Amino acid sequence: MFKKLLIFIIAIVLILFITIIYLSKFGLETNKANSLIKEQVKKYHRDLELDIKKVKIYLKIEDLFDPEIKIQTDNSIIKSGDDQIKIAGITTYVNLFSYFRDSFTIDNLTIVTSKNEIKDLISIAAKHEKPKLIILNSFIKEGSFWISAKINFDKDGNIKKDSTFTANIIDAKVKLPNNTFKNINFVFEKEKKNYLKNSSFIYKNIKFNSNFIEIEEYKNNFIFKGDLSNGTLNISSKLIKNIFPEELSFIEDQEFQIKTENEFKFKLDKYKIKDLKISSNINLEKLNLNLKSKLISKYIKNYKNLLILNNNKISITYEKDKFNIDGKSNYSLENLKDNISYQIVKNKNEFNFNISADLDKSELIVESLSYQKKKNDPANIKTVGKYQKDKNLKFEKIIFNNGKNYLEIKNLNLTKDYRFKNLDNANLEFINLNKKQNQITIERNKKNYNISGKVFDSNKLIDELLKNQNKSSIFDDFNSKISLNINKAYIDNLYFFKNLKGEVKFLNNEIYTLNISALVNERNFSYKIKNNDQNKKITTIYLDFPEPLVKKYKFIKGFKEGSLDYYSVKENDITKSELKIYNFKLMEMPALAKILTLSSLQGIADIMTGEGIRFEEFDMKFTNKKNIMVIDEIYAIGPAISILMSGYIENENLVSLRGTLVPATTINKSIAKIPVLGDILIGKKTGEGIFGVSFKIKGPPKELKTTVNPIKTLTPRFITRTLEKIKRNN
Repeated sequence: MFKKLLIFIIAIVLILFITIIYLSKFGLETNKANSLIKEQVKKYHRDLELDIKKVKIYLKIEDLFDPEIKIQTDNSIIKSGDDQIKIAGITTYVNLFSYFRDSFTIDNLTIVTSKNEIKDLISIAAKHEKPKLIILNSFIKEGSFWISAKINFDKDGNIKKDSTFTANIIDAKVKLPNNTFKNINFVFEKEKKNYLKNSSFIYKNIKFNSNFIEIEEYKNNFIFKGDLSNGTLNISSKLIKNIFPEELSFIEDQEFQIKTENEFKFKLDKYKIKDLKISSNINLEKLNLNLKSKLISKYIKNYKNLLILNNNKISITYEKDKFNIDGKSNYSLENLKDNISYQIVKNKNEFNFNISADLDKSELIVESLSYQKKKNDPANIKTVGKYQKDKNLKFEKIIFNNGKNYLEIKNLNLTKDYRFKNLDNANLEFINLNKKQNQITIERNKKNYNISGKVFDSNKLIDELLKNQNKSSIFDDFNSKISLNINKAYIDNLYFFKNLKGEVKFLNNEIYTLNISALVNERNFSYKIKNNDQNKKITTIYLDFPEPLVKKYKFIKGFKEGSLDYYSVKENDITKSELKIYNFKLMEMPALAKILTLSSLQGIADIMTGEGIRFEEFDMKFTNKKNIMVIDEIYAIGPAISILMSGYIENENLVSLRGTLVPATTINKSIAKIPVLGDILIGKKTGEGIFGVSFKIKGPPKELKTTVNPIKTLTPRFITRTLEKIKRNN
């Protein structure tokens, strides 16, 4: 009996064991859970229909005290009208004992779809949850997906927020109003937040990859943040300029190789990108920039308005109106490479810049200072400042190093057309082309300036002042006083101003008053400008040793000795001047020598090219208006010859002069023939007849043409001026 009982028990256990194995491995087909699963699907939306082919149950005994059964259905279909989604499988777990009591509930469902078209999914979602997805569906042109979702239910059967799902998007294509994205692939995971992983897509024939993108829904909008990168590829600059058209307008249209790593964040509002934030690391092989800069052209020789950047390592951040570029590159202005590092920050309409550039390969020229840095001479310049479009340019700091040559400027303000407004401080120490060691300091005291130093080579600066007179085209709204205190200021390579002191006051960019004094070759020099009550500007210059200044007029050579006195009155842009030089000698004056030679006065011409011709007085009266100098009269008299002429000079384009030249002996004979007056001044002499030369000089300054004709009768004006001179001497 016991044996039979034992066999029965073993059989029961064996049958139970086989049943458990069978149910665990092969399951049992049933329709008991069909309606319950369909009901759970309808809780998502009542119009959804689930077409279940068959349902099987599997036994799961992982906990003997809480055994479960697995309910699974394969190859089902979710329908909504004509749209449908193919389901590879639906799975749920319930308590074994509650299942057999017919009182079980489903706490969760795991749903895995087959491969479906994205448009079908969005069509169903748009009907039952968010009608605006209908618009999204119009932008999606192709692509497929499969989803694995775990949907959890509360005690009342409602879907809980901790439900999760994973979606794989395959080869999707989205066409927005201005852009098309294709070959879109990613894994979408929904947990507490939404994530995209292992993403890739093609935009403008460029393939982009992303490891991670987070998507957050906020106030009916979507916020995206994540990373994005691309391998090295050839693209058009227009692609980047389309994203930042205003900030990058200076980039020349071109093809270049680029590799980027980016982090981004933006809001998608009605399928428009807003609140864009980007952080990028860019490797760029070559970039051409169109920089039409008068400032660079002024100092860099042969600059072609093109800056070429090579081997660029660039970091870019962008947020709202703030745009930051931080980079290092090799750059070229003349096909010769130097290094440059830069930081440019755009905040609304203001650009802040911090640039450090080597200038080893470039040729740098500052004409007003006679300074030149030759090619392959190591140099570096650092600039820090800010710029507003169509407004002022401010250099907070400029530091230039070139061996022993050094320049530092603080808070230099220029207008948009590079006119000077003000600066705080400038220190210059350099050796110029004339081998002069310059040491100058400029300091601002409120709105006024002090210029001081040991040595300054003003040679080139004086040349420019002589050309431009009182013009102040470099200034903008300049109303300041400049005090000067320079120990030695060179006029040329030989002569210099000693103890140059004084002050210059500017009003509305014009010199209003000036009072400067110095010694030249231990002789006095004074230069004064003042305005009287009639709003006339009066200028006086006195120089006991004028040779260094007169030599700067290239048509006069070999000027020696003498003293200079200059007086002018300016009213309403018209300046009337008189220049007098006393007791001087000319070694050579090419135009005059030619006149003498052509008129057969070879003896006097020989004197001019030998020991020179002495003049007792030179008197020039002239008027300046805009670019034209009208010479009312030039009269010079000396023991050998006398000259009277007039004409005009049009800027540096045209010279037109005419006049009379007479040997001194002929003058005496001519005046002697004047009745009564000739007897008084000269006495009775027998002459050989009146003789002189009339001449014309005309043409561009470097191509003057001279014509000469003998004259038999002197002009009344010549005789009058000669008599005036004789009277003064007597």
